[in-house]
Amino acid sequence: MKVKPNPADGFALETARSDDFEALHALRLRAMRESLEALGRYDERRSRERLAEGFVPAHTQHIVVGGRRVGFLVLRRLSHSLRLNHFYIDPPHARQGIGSAVLRLVLAQADTAQLPVELVALKGSAANHFYLRHGFVCTGEGLWDIDYLRPPVTPALRVVRALWATTQARDWTGARALLRDDLQSTWWTSGEHFASADGYIAMQAAYPEGWTLRLKELVRLDDGRVLALARVDHAPGHFYATALYRIDDGLIAGIDEYWATLEPPPDWRTPQRFAGLSRFDPLNDPQAREP
Repeated sequence: MKVKPNPADGFALETARSDDFEALHALRLRAMRESLEALGRYDERRSRERLAEGFVPAHTQHIVVGGRRVGFLVLRRLSHSLRLNHFYIDPPHARQGIGSAVLRLVLAQADTAQLPVELVALKGSAANHFYLRHGFVCTGEGLWDIDYLRPPVTPALRVVRALWATTQARDWTGARALLRDDLQSTWWTSGEHFASADGYIAMQAAYPEGWTLRLKELVRLDDGRVLALARVDHAPGHFYATALYRIDDGLIAGIDEYWATLEPPPDWRTPQRFAGLSRFDPLNDPQAREP
């Protein structure tokens, strides 16, 4: 599948030719070497075989900036998904936003086709955080790789994401426009219920200031509802919100919210006592991004 960037994106995509293979393999080695060496898996023969397995020039696009190739991607359209088999930025051009711009284009194409995007990332690679930041979720794990999928953004997902974004921006007029007048919203952990959109928005606007919303996951369920998982940072505390949204004719008609407080584990629950238990910093979470 070919993707077509807007010139304003700052890059161009050019279809590869069969005689580009050696140059692309060299670029792949440069991009992957550090991560592969960290796992003791750097092997040029295996890398060549891996790239050759899926190398089809018609599916391979050079990423070009200023007339110079800075990376490439291999994207195939399957019956059920878009498959991003390879995606690399040459290290001298990494961390300049090029990869994000290209991936946004791929995701926009997937949304237009209403197809998920599938890919595999090497364990321990910085690519894992990169894909998590762009809405991918882990769907499986092998010995050396992690499987990721990013579902397509449906109209229902767009309206819920817009609600989080307008709320974070304190754009109460914009947020109100996304709700039905007779919105039914229930906060189960505090025993509160709102039976109007105006009351719900007035409450949000009156909430004590200093908070930041970080949306972790947004998923459309089989029954049409949308599930959102978010973190709310409001010093000195941090909270998690799980919300279920009902959409009616493009507007949010119902919200069920469940809140939890981030807190340390009890003293008796230690890694020394329970095999396989480890601790981590929940705030160091690449999935939790401002909407």
